[in-house]
Amino acid sequence: MKMFAVIIWIFLVFFTSNVEAAWVVVKGQANIVDGNVSKAREDAIEQALTYAALQNGAQFTSKQTVNNGQLVQDSFTINKQSQATKVELIKEFIEGEKLTVMLRADVQQPQDAKCDSQQLKAAILVPQSLIKDRAQLRYGNIGFFEKNLSQRLGDAIDAQSISSFAHIHANERLDVEQALVDIRGYRLPSWLSEITDSQYVLLPEIIDISTDPAESHMMGLWSSDPNRQFQIRLSLYHGISGEQVWSQSYATSSPWEFPKQETVPSNHQRFWLSAYGKSIDKIIVNAIEDIDSTLNCRPILGQVVAKQHDRVILNLGRRHGIKVGDDFQLILQQNMPDRFDKMRAVAGKSKANIIIDQVTEKTATAVLVDKNASYNVQINDLAIKM
Repeated sequence: MKMFAVIIWIFLVFFTSNVEAAWVVVKGQANIVDGNVSKAREDAIEQALTYAALQNGAQFTSKQTVNNGQLVQDSFTINKQSQATKVELIKEFIEGEKLTVMLRADVQQPQDAKCDSQQLKAAILVPQSLIKDRAQLRYGNIGFFEKNLSQRLGDAIDAQSISSFAHIHANERLDVEQALVDIRGYRLPSWLSEITDSQYVLLPEIIDISTDPAESHMMGLWSSDPNRQFQIRLSLYHGISGEQVWSQSYATSSPWEFPKQETVPSNHQRFWLSAYGKSIDKIIVNAIEDIDSTLNCRPILGQVVAKQHDRVILNLGRRHGIKVGDDFQLILQQNMPDRFDKMRAVAGKSKANIIIDQVTEKTATAVLVDKNASYNVQINDLAIKM
């Protein structure tokens, strides 16, 4: 009889010690590698509970025990509080080499963790990752890793983030030396967000993917897999002001399980199912949690991209969470030169309000409540949900 424990630490922001419970149903999936169903089940349960936390803003630690495929009731511990809750395994099935579990979990949730006025999602532009030393790609012949990493990161944002979705431009490399507005590198130009209708720009920079030498054992008769490093710095810039609002570095290392001369394409599942690929995925999950914490309760600023008489079009749509009937306040935007003669966006007061009457995936059309206010409204003015 085999038993294993799944230990998951999920940390999201708490704004108050008051909590409320909510039952949620979540799905987790994992590939069965080398016939190891128990390990696949462990990974699927971990994924499902991670999704439950990301989707509901919960903060908890949990420990589950699975005995012959049966998930035993356990207790969750909330930060600074202990409260019993339940996790039920609804069903489990295997299709091909993939195992799927459906869980019903009683998620503990702080009452004030969600912002009532902030129900929109921000679009994040994800360009091709930069890399400090391209020579490190030679080991394993993992060319196009920068492109595939950005694609993986963008896909994970779409699947897991509660505050954003991705505009993936993995084929387009951002030339930082030309793109940075000032010599200190704190700002990115607003045209990056304008041409993609993104509220933020996420810049991934690969610092280190070097491989340590393999260690020999037993007088050189056999060698262990060499460890490969993964260090990345992620920086988030506001699309309108260009200012850096968040930056964080992450690092890990895992065994490189492939022969030295073997080509391992980084867009293949074989790469991402390896120990090294899984360690990168865990960093991506942690990064998305940190980004969500940064963007939580920050207002989403839309922009007027077209105007005719008393009607305007915003660069916010259905994907952002916009609905017909939503009220927005317009904020007049002015550009002011700084001491380096660079233009800085400045918001001005406005009494103009609009009501959304048409919505597409990426845009929304609205009517000005006060037609007299239309004279002051210009393209690129800001809009914030009321």
